[in-house]
Amino acid sequence: MRTTNFIAIIAVFIVLFSSTLHAVDDQAILQVKLRAALNLEQQGKSFDAENAYKQLLENFPHNRQVISRLIYLFLRTNQLDSLEKFLEDEKDYLTSNYYEITKIELLIKKNQLDEAKKYVDILLKKAKVNISTLRQIAQVYQRYHLYDDAVELYLRARKESKNSIVFAQELAAVYQLQQRSYDALDEYLNTLDERTYKNVRYRLEKLDLSYEEIISVLEDRFEQEPVVELQELIGEFYILSGQYQHAFEIYKTLGNDALIKLATLAEKQSLYKLAIQCLSEVLKVTEDTQTILYLEIKIGELYYALTDNAKAYWYYNKVIDHYQNTKASLPQILIFNAYRNLAYIELFDYKNPVQSQKYLENALDFASALSDKAELSILLSQCFLQQGDYLKSENILTDIIENRKFKTDVKQRAQVKLIETEILKGDFSLADTLSLEFFTHDYESAYVNDVATMYRTMQNELNLKKVDDSVKKAALSFLRDMYFNNNVSLSEDFVQLSAELQDSASFAYLTLQIADHFYKWGEYALAIEHYQKLLKQEDNTYREYVYYMTANALNQLDLNDDALVYYTDYLLEFPQGTFAPDIRLRIKKLNS
Repeated sequence: MRTTNFIAIIAVFIVLFSSTLHAVDDQAILQVKLRAALNLEQQGKSFDAENAYKQLLENFPHNRQVISRLIYLFLRTNQLDSLEKFLEDEKDYLTSNYYEITKIELLIKKNQLDEAKKYVDILLKKAKVNISTLRQIAQVYQRYHLYDDAVELYLRARKESKNSIVFAQELAAVYQLQQRSYDALDEYLNTLDERTYKNVRYRLEKLDLSYEEIISVLEDRFEQEPVVELQELIGEFYILSGQYQHAFEIYKTLGNDALIKLATLAEKQSLYKLAIQCLSEVLKVTEDTQTILYLEIKIGELYYALTDNAKAYWYYNKVIDHYQNTKASLPQILIFNAYRNLAYIELFDYKNPVQSQKYLENALDFASALSDKAELSILLSQCFLQQGDYLKSENILTDIIENRKFKTDVKQRAQVKLIETEILKGDFSLADTLSLEFFTHDYESAYVNDVATMYRTMQNELNLKKVDDSVKKAALSFLRDMYFNNNVSLSEDFVQLSAELQDSASFAYLTLQIADHFYKWGEYALAIEHYQKLLKQEDNTYREYVYYMTANALNQLDLNDDALVYYTDYLLEFPQGTFAPDIRLRIKKLNS
């Protein structure tokens, strides 16, 4: 008896398992064929896709996946009569919601708008209060640009749900499409909270309203609902409208976290002064050493970004002092940046290569990336260069050039600096050899147009290979002082070289170099003095360029009447000159 029962159970199990396997296989076949039909549809083969879906319905009668794909196809291809018949045929096998909403869309597609409204009313009475149904119907109206009807449904849902902000996001989107910007603004604000803040801020900025108009609405709203998110929005739109002090005053009332947030935002928009103002305010009320250290180094970086290097230098040194004498810590990258930037300031602002070298050696202890180490090493070579220790500079740069770990761009920078080193050392022959060796296949590179070109031009113009040692010595001093921006010594070098040179062309070339140098560094009066020396030479080849630059320098000094004279003289002498189009624009601007 027991054996018979066991056999019966096994038989039932086999039947059930077998039917399950068949069902799984059928479902797999259905999905494969559905994808094939969908692929036909995506290829634009609507007729073939329709036949494929119909064939599937024969094999899988009343399958909702297939029905929904076929309904979508009929809608998309405007086969409205076919859709109407198909919808009625399959009505009993669809959820009531899906059938009714598709019916509404069909009526709208057939432009039977009154019938669609009647059907909606019947449906809503039948469904009573169904927020999901209302949303789906409103989305159908919205899809066919029937925005007023969509708004009516959303507002009806709001009224029936007794929730004053339900569908705020959807209403805002429709109002924006209708160009009802103020209504859209109100609805977006209905959704505002800490979670939605970023989205609302983004949406408000896209409205067809000025920042001032948005601020006015926000401030009115804040009087009624004094919430933090509204206050932050007002501050952000003050920034966007350029009213930075107003923004600062608002964020100051929100506390330190808000000020730090504003500083971060301001920094991203390159509003470094505003960021400094925010962090300095936080610094006033902060007692925690760790936080003070972070704020001070951040303020130092912001001043450095502003190229206010004196203040950056002060803050960086303060940070280094705190770092070395307290238990507070900072991320390695921040300490690295402080030492590196201090080294740049010492070398190029204060002309103090010895102190710069000390900072660089400290920075190297914190450098982790190979590119950072290369940058510091190249800068260290410049410290030795300014100290006149050419051998150490050469060794550092040669090591970089020969190191396989460094990338090509790093090696090229080192190559340029090595050429500079040889020029400033006075080994013009080696500099020439290196420039040919490094740049033979890349004469258009920015590096050739830098120091190598300057050296070659000087060598050719001044004929350095054939002149006396005194001229070579004066030329070398001239190059060094120009490179290190030592303007006092540069003028003395110019006087000495001028006395040595008898050739007018060489004198003109040298005068132009020093005039352009002074112009580049903002010494416009000195630049004009040297440009005018060239203008007195009737036969020099730089006359056209010098007229133009003299006028530009006068313009920079706000001597606009004098600049106009030179611009006009240029056009009289060179009416089709290289700079004539630009000069005509400048004259027009000066006369306006």
